[in-house]
Amino acid sequence: MWYAVQVATGREETARDMCRKLLNKESYTDIFIIRFDRAKRYYVAWHKEKKIMFPGYMFIDTDNPSDIYEQLKNVPELTKILGREGKDFISIEPGKEAMFKAMVNEAYEIPVSTGIIEGNRVIVKDGPLVGMEAYIKKIDRHKRIAVLNAEMFDQEINVSVGLEIVQKM
Repeated sequence: MWYAVQVATGREETARDMCRKLLNKESYTDIFIIRFDRAKRYYVAWHKEKKIMFPGYMFIDTDNPSDIYEQLKNVPELTKILGREGKDFISIEPGKEAMFKAMVNEAYEIPVSTGIIEGNRVIVKDGPLVGMEAYIKKIDRHKRIAVLNAEMFDQEINVSVGLEIVQKM
């Protein structure tokens, strides 16, 4: 199961690397940061860049959360482990974890999807968002992103992913 750990925004990679060094490798499967690709235009051309999907968070894939919880107390880069009153270590909801696992590649990156707009419906033709059109809350065609509506940690959050609309009918 995936568990979220809050870290200082902008220090996600440092915290991830520190955890990989300090935590017992048998107690977790992986420690990662989810990124998404997006297209951005500058210098008269479109460039692909990677952005962190959840700034200020890293994720740990483990089947032994209580052991990880105790080990994380010794990592200085962490601000807090998501849980209730500091006693429980809350996992990502299984449905949301399955959704993100379907979208990410082996490097925990979400590539850009391509799609079309037909009337007032979005149809994703290629990429990780195929079949997930119902999660799309808003499309910003200028920035080439789709905003997904997801409920995590008992609150609604908006998650941005790359989506290029190639045709409007």
